[in-house]
Amino acid sequence: MTTSSQTATGGFRFDAWAWIKLLVLCTAILFEGMSLSSINVQLAGIQHTLDLPPDQLQLVASSFLTMYAALLLAGGKCADQWGHRRMFLVGVGVFGAGSLGAALSQEAILLITARAVQGVGSAITAPAAVALIIRGFPEGAPRNRALGVFSAMGAAGFSLGVVVGGLLTEGVGWRAAFLVYVPMSLAVLATGARVLDRETDTQPPQNRMPWLPAVLITSGLIAVVYAVGRVGTGSLTVIALIAAVGSAAVIAFLIIQAKAPAPLLPLSLVTNRRMAAACLALGGAFAAITGAMFLVATDLQERQGYSALAAGLAFLPQGLAVGLLSTPAARMANRRPAPRLLLAGLTVITAGQLLYTTVEQGGYITHLLPAALLVGTGIAIAYPASVMLASEAASLDDQGTASGFLVTCQQAGGALGVAAVTGIQSIAPGTFWTGSYSLWGCFAFAAVSLLGCVLLLLPGKVRKSGATAEIQHTAQQG
Repeated sequence: MTTSSQTATGGFRFDAWAWIKLLVLCTAILFEGMSLSSINVQLAGIQHTLDLPPDQLQLVASSFLTMYAALLLAGGKCADQWGHRRMFLVGVGVFGAGSLGAALSQEAILLITARAVQGVGSAITAPAAVALIIRGFPEGAPRNRALGVFSAMGAAGFSLGVVVGGLLTEGVGWRAAFLVYVPMSLAVLATGARVLDRETDTQPPQNRMPWLPAVLITSGLIAVVYAVGRVGTGSLTVIALIAAVGSAAVIAFLIIQAKAPAPLLPLSLVTNRRMAAACLALGGAFAAITGAMFLVATDLQERQGYSALAAGLAFLPQGLAVGLLSTPAARMANRRPAPRLLLAGLTVITAGQLLYTTVEQGGYITHLLPAALLVGTGIAIAYPASVMLASEAASLDDQGTASGFLVTCQQAGGALGVAAVTGIQSIAPGTFWTGSYSLWGCFAFAAVSLLGCVLLLLPGKVRKSGATAEIQHTAQQG
């Protein structure tokens, strides 16, 4: 198929066909954003209907993120080996099936499992979507613009999630907020099958899929997140044992990757300073953001008397800030280095998280609104910069793996953030200075990620890392 996005001279332009394909691909992060935000306004209704204790309630929120993070590496490798278009469509179908299961769940274990299936679908879809954007839009302004739209769609998903999720939860019930994804998934499948080019999935796999490493990293992340979430509510011995088993699985995964001829995650990506900074930025930032949203949304509904819709609308400015500023921020990458934009975005997020420590004791206009606006602005700046840094660190053949690893860190951070704040609330339910210990924990996540990125992105070290990566890439080409 010859795309109409190419002019007669071979230049690229955003015509109607290019926009349709881009918007179809952006549904990957649209669904992610909606799932991430809407669950926060559904939790109060879920707790009342199913009578869940706090540790199970956080599993409803974190099971999606945990499976998303745990399987993204495998999802990226599957996309690279079995075709980006094919895996994108498979992932959308799996997500839709998980959404239907969640809507029909009558018990906690069924709902947690269905949420995990949603995470599996997103883990397959997201890296394939990013890789299709990287391959389909030329480097420079077109790709930066496409990535900016992709980031903005995530913000649109966040905004739609809190509003539509809150509206459906209040008017019909929390099940309807899951059921809405089913017709949306069917529409994406029908459109994507027509508009996405087939050339990326016509080649047979060059290497066998490394299933053992995939199982190790998946089980390791699940065990660690589960152990962190059980702190304060379970046996310390059992929690320590589960955490040790999970950590051992992750270590075994890294050892295997160092020796594997066709690794699930090339260690050259992990050791690249740009890649490490991008992953630390998104992991730390989303641990802070997701944890804070979980805490504040629950507090608004249970203690301050907000309805599900009102709680959703309270967070809407955060999503709107991301949506309005993501595309201009991506365009800034044409004139400003991505590392500088990343550090600027993280600084704004950290300032917003500092304000979040005050929202449980202050008013909406004076505390929550400015905190949400600051965090949204920071995400808009930091997210496209992270994606660009990760793209620069990987070869064309590893774009799916690199994007999978990046979003793995983002979602693992979110899952650990929710689990950690639940644990902090159990062992330290009091307050410190302006807010609860758990909200100060969220601020610490953001501050540590900012400091780490400053150290990783020191100008001399970044140049040295980039030169080394270029030498290695040239050697591999030869």
